[in-house]
Amino acid sequence: MSDQPTASDCATPWTTWVRSIVNGAVGDYLQAQQNGLEIDMALYVRNRPLPLTRAALLAAHPHPTSRLCVFLHGLGCNEGSWAYRDPSNPGRLTSYGAELASDLGFIPFFARYNTGLALARNGQSLADVLNALLAAYPVPVRDLILIGHSMGGLVIRHACHIGAQRHDPWVGLVRQAFYLGSPHNGAPLALLSDVATRVLHSVPNPITRLIGDIFDLRSQGIKDLRSPPFIEDPGHHAAPRQTVPWLTSAQHYLVVATLTEDPKHLVAILLGDGLVLVPSIPETSPDGTAPYPMTRDHIACFSRMDHLQLTRDPAVYAQIRAWCAGYERKV
Repeated sequence: MSDQPTASDCATPWTTWVRSIVNGAVGDYLQAQQNGLEIDMALYVRNRPLPLTRAALLAAHPHPTSRLCVFLHGLGCNEGSWAYRDPSNPGRLTSYGAELASDLGFIPFFARYNTGLALARNGQSLADVLNALLAAYPVPVRDLILIGHSMGGLVIRHACHIGAQRHDPWVGLVRQAFYLGSPHNGAPLALLSDVATRVLHSVPNPITRLIGDIFDLRSQGIKDLRSPPFIEDPGHHAAPRQTVPWLTSAQHYLVVATLTEDPKHLVAILLGDGLVLVPSIPETSPDGTAPYPMTRDHIACFSRMDHLQLTRDPAVYAQIRAWCAGYERKV
C-alpha cells in the first residue's frame, strides 16, 4: 500500500500551523467576519484540500479498497499532527493512517477544520464531508473507522449523532471509533479559563473587567471543552441539557495517557496527560447510555506520555492495530 498518500507524505509548513492556531483561538470570529484565514472542514492530501469527486479520489488513491479510516486532529492543530518519524526508517515520515494502510488495507483520510467553531457545528460539517466522501468513493465501502485526537473525538461524537438522526448512509458503516485523549468529561484547563473570566468580571474594577473581556475572546470551540459534549439546543430551552449519545452500532475505544510512570501518582491524578485527565470508568458500562460505553479491554493508558504524543507514538499505533485486528477476528 505504499502508493497511498497521507498527511505524512510531506512536512506541514509553519504557516499552516500558525493559521491552525489562530483558528483554534478565534475561529468563530473569523467565520463570522468571513475572514480568508478561516479553515473550512475538508479532507487534505499533501497540504491541499481533496476534492470529493471520483476522479480526484482515484488520483489520490489509485488502488482503493472497501475499508476507510478518517482522522480528526485536536484544537489548534491540523493533519500534520499525525506525522512522526518511522522507527524502522528515521528518514521517512509515517502516520497511523499510513501504517493502517500498509498493515490492514485501510485507505486513510485526514481532515482539517476550524477548531474555533462550536463542536456541534464541526460535527455537522464532518457528517456532510463523510456523506460526500461516500457518494464519490469509487468502490463500495464496507468498513469505516473514525479516529479523533482530543477535540477531534468530541467532533466525531457529534457527527455520529447528527448523522444517525439524519439517517446518513455512512453511519451504518462505522464499525469502530477511537478517541485519543478526548475530554469526554470536559478539559480542566478550559474550565479554569472560564472560572478566571467569571472572577475577573465580578471584580468592580474597569481594568480587571477589561482583562476578563480579553480572556473571554477565546473561541466557542475552546468554551465547548469546559464540559461533556451536549446536544445543541437552538431554542435555549430551560430543560436539562442532554449529553451527546454514543453511536450504539459501533465499538468505542479510549486511549489516555499520564505524564508519570504510575497512573496513581498525584501528578497523574491532577494533570493526566498535561491537558486531559484520566477518567474514572466503572468496570462495566451496560449500553450506549452509559458515560463510557466500553469495557476495560477497550481502554488503554500509556505512562510517561503527554497529550500531543498520543497522535504520534508507535506504541499507541500498535494498540489501535491490535484492536482493529481483534475486531476482525470477532466478525
